[in-house]
Parts: sequence; structure tokens; C-alpha cells
Amino acid sequence: MVAVDAILREIDQRVPQAVSLTVGRMLEDRLDVRRLLMEAAAAEAFREQCRLTRDRIASRTPTSYATNAELDEGEIFVIDDNDTLGEIAAFRQLAENLGNIPTTAPAELDTTVKLYAVAVGDDERVLFVRKTDPRLSHKAGRFLAIGAERLSRVEEPAFTFSSDFDFVLGSSWAVVLNQKSFEMLFRDIGLVQKHIDTWISGITDHLPMRATSIAQLREVAQRDSRTWRKLRDIKQRGHLAGVQLGEVRRYAKVVGLDPDKVVVNDELVFDPAERFSFLHLLNEDLYKGPLTEEVFEAQRKASID
Repeated sequence: MVAVDAILREIDQRVPQAVSLTVGRMLEDRLDVRRLLMEAAAAEAFREQCRLTRDRIASRTPTSYATNAELDEGEIFVIDDNDTLGEIAAFRQLAENLGNIPTTAPAELDTTVKLYAVAVGDDERVLFVRKTDPRLSHKAGRFLAIGAERLSRVEEPAFTFSSDFDFVLGSSWAVVLNQKSFEMLFRDIGLVQKHIDTWISGITDHLPMRATSIAQLREVAQRDSRTWRKLRDIKQRGHLAGVQLGEVRRYAKVVGLDPDKVVVNDELVFDPAERFSFLHLLNEDLYKGPLTEEVFEAQRKASID
């Protein structure tokens, strides 16, 4: 597990080096990225924003990005497993392929921008990513005063960039500061759609499942982050390889679910209205308390040493 101190050292090493800014928008089903031209003063300002994010990382408590984990105030997720890093490789390419990314002028920005990313470093780079679009703060032709002595008329749209980055991506790690934005961006740029069939195969490679249920599960997962996170966890664990439908039925009965609704005609049946019970069952997240026999959901949230 990557230690936060090692992450901070890597950030500290890269921030004083070269700075670049890219923005991304969706064109059909692909992420189109452009590198923005900027002056030295702007580059230094982005450097300072990266330092502020570095300090936020240092001040927060690291925890693992487990399936059921919800990021609390004062916490960060630290990700260093190869599967998840591979899934977010599209972001990594923003840092690795800077020389091949076309440049654009700030005047060409519009409100279709899905993300922006600041890369720091000469060769090896650290990437600071934010989902929120550069904000259109006024319409052209309006009067605007920004720290000036006199009111002036601005004819061009003005964009602002925030220092509150949603996640940071290093050489072999990622740090998530804003879980909601991170997971929305994961979906919005097509990464959930790209991986969803692979995640579902963590079930269907080992247990038969109705075609209609597979289609419903795919549809739900594309819009619900808890569902695709659970599917991803089942795939990564690979524990269903040695499981039979009879064992699924027995476990369902133990934790108070109706086995005749989970398995019908020797096939798994997915009901979108009961999606969490279904996925908790397959991921072994349910257990019955030995004292009260009440059914509980296991929480797999653990701090990183």
C-alpha cells in the first residue's frame, strides 16, 4: 500500500517543474482533449493550486477505496491496485501524451468542457483533475469589475478555475478527494460503459443468469455508482468461480432472502428494485447477527496504516 508520505514526496518533486493545462469534452463516445496555451503567471498560479491540494492531502486521513466505502469529511481515498489504476488509464494518458495533444486558445473554450487537468513534471508527471467545468462567469458585452479600480466592459467570455481538484493521479497511485465528482466523471467520459460487460462477467462467467436480467443489470449499473462499484468488486475478487447455484440459494435463505426469487429455473434473476440485496448476496456482504438473528450488511471500510 502506497504511504501518503511517498505520495507527498512525489508531488513535491513534480510541482516546481513544468506545468501544463488540458481540457476535455465528449465528442460522441470519446474524450476529446486539448492543451491550453497560457502565460508564465498563469502557470505559476496553477502551481500554487497544486500545492494547496497537496496540503489538503497531507491534512486528511487516508482510507481504502472499498466497495461500500463513502468518503467522510476529512478523509481521502488512496488507490494503488492495478485493476483500478488500469480502469482510469484514460486520465493517465492526459499526462503521458502531452506532446501529442493539440493546443487550443482559451477563447475557444465553451461550456461543453467536462474536465480540466493540470499536469506537473518534466518527464514523469502528477496529474490534478477536476470534473467541474471552467465556469462561464458572465456573458460577453456585460460590465464586469474584477479587482480593478474602474468598471470595464468585457466582450469575451471569462472562465474561472478552482483549486479544489477532485482527484490526483501519480506514477502508481491515485488520491480521491471528492468521491461524487470522481465517480460521476468516471461515468460521464464513458469508462463505466467501457468496463461494464467485463465487470458483469465476474458473475456470468461462473453462474447462469437470465439475458433480461443481464440487460437490466447493465442499465442500472450505468447510472448508479454503487451498483457498478459492487460489480467491479465481485469481478476483482473472483470468488464466484467455485460457487454453485445451490450454494447461492442456501446463503439467500440464511440471510432472510427468498431463494425462489434469486434463482428461477436454474438461472440467477436480477430485480432492479432489489439490486442491493442481490449484489450484497453475491458479494457475501450479508450476515445474520448471532444474538438477534437480524441481517446486517458488512462494511468493508478500513484505514490505511
